[in-house]
Amino acid sequence: MPYQETFAVEDFIDKYEEEVEYNIGETCCYSMSLDDLELVTGEKFSFEADKRLTYGPIRGSTELRSLIAEIYSNEDIVLTKDNVLITNGAIGANFLTFYALVGPGDHVICVDPTYQQLHSVPHMFGAEVDLLHLRAEHKFIPDIDELKILIKDNTKCLVLNNPNNPLGSVMPTEKLMEIVALADKHNITILCDEVYSPLFHSCEKPKSLCQMSKRGIVTGSMSKSYCAAGVRLGWIVSQNKQFLEEAASRRDYNMISVSVVDDSISRYILRHRQAVLKRNFALCRENMLLLKDFIQSSNGKFSFVHDPQGGSVCLLRINGINDTHEFASKLAEEFKVLCAPGECFGIPNTIRIGYANSQRDLVHGLRLLELAYDKLISQ
Repeated sequence: MPYQETFAVEDFIDKYEEEVEYNIGETCCYSMSLDDLELVTGEKFSFEADKRLTYGPIRGSTELRSLIAEIYSNEDIVLTKDNVLITNGAIGANFLTFYALVGPGDHVICVDPTYQQLHSVPHMFGAEVDLLHLRAEHKFIPDIDELKILIKDNTKCLVLNNPNNPLGSVMPTEKLMEIVALADKHNITILCDEVYSPLFHSCEKPKSLCQMSKRGIVTGSMSKSYCAAGVRLGWIVSQNKQFLEEAASRRDYNMISVSVVDDSISRYILRHRQAVLKRNFALCRENMLLLKDFIQSSNGKFSFVHDPQGGSVCLLRINGINDTHEFASKLAEEFKVLCAPGECFGIPNTIRIGYANSQRDLVHGLRLLELAYDKLISQ
């Protein structure tokens, strides 16, 4: 049986999520109900009561895949439904990509820090995995010279994450083009987890990897930017239709299709994605100002590891507290506030904050975060 690591961040969140009152660890933009969405979109959601609950279209409905293809198309690259494969969330998209792409004898390079799945799963499938460390002196985006050193003759895949979770750093188009050129030279496939795209709220929006690479693979979902994690729907997008066929053949073994209800809700949201994104961009920007004010007024207790440029999460360094796993546990148990300890990403002395949840959660959660800090430091 393949060895599977404990999924540190999901294990921690699952332990406390239902017990806390204020969630400042939530990574999605504040989720809306269908009633909320009706107010934002101006259209009432309708699912035919007499519609039979079949498997539905196995690869996802034509409209849904076409809507997703529109998101990733631009003036140079026009994608179609045939460039899209629907999955069970972005986590399902990433897993399916590795399932179809890597195995024993392959070498994978993955940026670090990032979502643990992106380096843990290829290792589980038998690949050798090296980490490309993101450093402050490079603004927490990949350094080409360091990447070149890691490339081997059997390097099969390079794994990127844009915007980055947990840092909120963003790779600009120019850097991505440089990476694509290097990968093409060495016949390396790039997987870019773009689940937090297009929440580029504090920088210029970069191109998607699938717009600049003929063999590149992009994953995304309804969860983060489109605030609908509950529908459990994600996707793989690529110009490489042969890879999508290989992924689809493996997909038959673990999911068959997504729910026809999830497909319908996702179509409804994506038809009105501009209105939904307008709401979520405003939420990110307004809450980021609240978070920056909190940090500034903390007199050095808290600071950004990196000033986030995109996405809805960031890492806060906590001055004077090295074991932030213990601190985050006490914060959840005693103060009923949830955040993720930096140890889940290999960075102690930090916590991951999700700043796109409700302002109520953020404001009260940050106040209690400081109270917990003051109590612990004074002991």
